Amino acid sequence: MNRLFEVTIEMMKRESTKNIDLALFLGVSAQVFGNWVSRESIPEKYAAKIAQFYKTDLSSLYDNDAKPIKKVPIVGAVSCGADVKSEKFEGFAPYKGNGKIEKLYCVIACGSNMAPEIEDKDEIICDTDTKINSGDIVHYKINDESAVKIYVKDEDADILQLVPYIQDRDFKTKTIRLDDSNIKITVAKVVAVNKIDIKSHQARLKLIGRAN
Repeated sequence: MNRLFEVTIEMMKRESTKNIDLALFLGVSAQVFGNWVSRESIPEKYAAKIAQFYKTDLSSLYDNDAKPIKKVPIVGAVSCGADVKSEKFEGFAPYKGNGKIEKLYCVIACGSNMAPEIEDKDEIICDTDTKINSGDIVHYKINDESAVKIYVKDEDADILQLVPYIQDRDFKTKTIRLDDSNIKITVAKVVAVNKIDIKSHQARLKLIGRAN
């Protein structure tokens, strides 16, 4: 039994994946996949595709101490420079990090003003129970406003700033006085991002003003 087969079977059981579903994604027949199961061995060339199917990194497939994949509920969408889409988001997003499942949630990015770390349609995993430090990316809600930006707290100036990577007319730095009792704010740390659309090269070019 090779390691790739072992961890693939573990993930298939955990995620209730059918043989035919994974086989179709890998581009092989059910018979070929069945032969792998019989031999308890999957060719190493399929490792990257299996990691893609389970939205995880390749190294985790060979980590004997790999953490179980959590199913984090998707609760909606959030602005990352664009208006929040009206379509309904539901289901679960995979997450292999720390944190209590009841303290975790996922939102879908709308826009790419936090690129290249977060791009349009990426799954953003947030933890409401993790300490937040200046420089962390957070999902915040202020009254009716909800977005993802960088958290910067200045104790000396008694202010909190929420800063996007890319600023424009509609997506700017938000500055809040810490002693303003009229502001109701909730903040959760972004602990992981599941990349859905691979557009990092274009995002980096945009950051340096070289995008087409």
